[in-house]
Amino acid sequence: MLCFAVYKAEQAFNRVYRQALEPLGLTYPQFLTMRLLWSAGNLSVGEISERLGLDSGTVTPLLKRLTLMGLVKKARRTDDERRVDIFLTDEGRALEAKSEAVMQCIAQAIAVDGQEGDEMLMTINRLTANLTDAAER
Repeated sequence: MLCFAVYKAEQAFNRVYRQALEPLGLTYPQFLTMRLLWSAGNLSVGEISERLGLDSGTVTPLLKRLTLMGLVKKARRTDDERRVDIFLTDEGRALEAKSEAVMQCIAQAIAVDGQEGDEMLMTINRLTANLTDAAER
């Protein structure tokens, strides 16, 4: 069954990421958030939620933990006090260089070439879109 194969792949990914992220002291959702901030720069809490596909009830405690770790800081917008922006700290920016080892570890564990990886990603993205559409009907 396809769904079971995807489930088992997710479990295997989680095990590999858990080991790879241990030296950074990050969980997988924290790592995804940091990668988003490294690539996109400062974002609002809402933008982070939207881009990661997580609800604010998940993102808010995640950001609180990253703040306590000294990796990000929060600031209310002066033009809209309802909006809270998230900024990387110097420590958060410095962690990006260390994160490359994580990506190398994952690439090595996946053990596929670039083209095969791209094809797999396209297939998984299509599967996700199709399932999302079906669930929303």
